[in-house]
This record gives sequence, C-alpha cells and structure tokens, in this order.
Amino acid sequence: MKLLQKILLATAFLSSFVSLSAKADTALSWNLARDMYLMTEAAPASSPWSFMQNKSGVNASANYTLFPSFQAGVCNGKPTTCWRDDATGAWISIPNESFTFTGSGTSFVFKQGDVATHPGTNSQSIFRWASPVTGNINVLGRVNDLHNACGDGVGWSLNLGDTVLQSGSLANGGSATFMLNSVAVTPTSSLYLVIDRKANNSCDATSLDMLITR
Repeated sequence: MKLLQKILLATAFLSSFVSLSAKADTALSWNLARDMYLMTEAAPASSPWSFMQNKSGVNASANYTLFPSFQAGVCNGKPTTCWRDDATGAWISIPNESFTFTGSGTSFVFKQGDVATHPGTNSQSIFRWASPVTGNINVLGRVNDLHNACGDGVGWSLNLGDTVLQSGSLANGGSATFMLNSVAVTPTSSLYLVIDRKANNSCDATSLDMLITR
C-alpha cells in the first residue's frame, strides 16, 4: 500500500512539473528594449535580436548587413550603447541615462531605456528577430519620429522575411503603433522592423519598441 502511495505521489508530482514546464514554454516573450538594455556585446549568442542596415536601395532581406561598429556604455560621448556605421551616419542605440539633444533649432530627450535609431544618408536601419521557436507569435510595437525640426519624416515596415505584414509613413513628429496576432514562425523565420529615411535622412531620429509573445 505504501509503495502504491509513493508511486501515485511521484506521478502527481511529475504531472505537475510537466504542466508547469509546458506553461512556461508557452509564455515566452521577447522585449526589444529590455533585451537591448542588458547587452554588453554586439550579438550575444543567446539573443535572437540583431541590428542591421540596408545600403543597397532595394528593400530585400538578402541586402541587409550587420552594423560594423559596436560600443557599450558610451557612444559618441553620450551615455548609450550603440551599433553604428560612421560612413553612412546610421546608428541604433539605447541610452543608459536620459539626455537632451539639441539641433536644427529644437530639443528633445533621448529617454533612458528607450530604443532609438537614425537611418543613414543612403541606408535603412533594421531590427531583426530570428525566431527560436515554432508556433504562432503576437507582435506589438510603436514607432515615433523624435525630431520634427526638418526633413520629411520616416517610413517603416514590419516584414516576415520579404513579406510586408504592416507598414506606414510618419510625418515629422508623427507616431504609429502596430499589432499582429497569430503570425506563424519556425526557427528559419526572421521578423524585420525596417526604418526608412524616405527622400532624405535629415532629422530622422526615431524611437521605437517591439514586444513579441507566444
């Protein structure tokens, strides 16, 4: 009788553990700002995120390349971690402290922990999420044009591979949100958030974020 009780208790415990593990597995999430804030190297091995640009003039994933430079903690004299290309002037960053930028007759704040980017003179900025899972994901995000003093705003698109899922065009100072449910992915899938300079890259500082859940 005691042996039977032990077997039943062990079975119940194992069933509970499997159930909890299954719940944990289905509750995975990837938050761009949170994950970037913790990075101390350009491409952490455990991270599905990577930071890219496209200088080809043709918006196709085959043309996306990684930013050539990475700086942790301080970038261009500011308290930020950044990925950049000095040749094009493009960068992606996340501030470790809030600071004020002044230029072209106006000022705005780069907020601590708020992802920002600036497309280059001839390039797009691209955030890539390489799926580590098989299943359906939900995507929630925002894009804000920070610098409304000049230029023509920015364009954006959310692509699964080379398929555009959602896109938009922001005027100076404009903002947009995006939301997608039940997007099917496998470990060979990549999701791209593309920020485009439109006709020129003047005053194209842009803040954004993206949350992926399943």
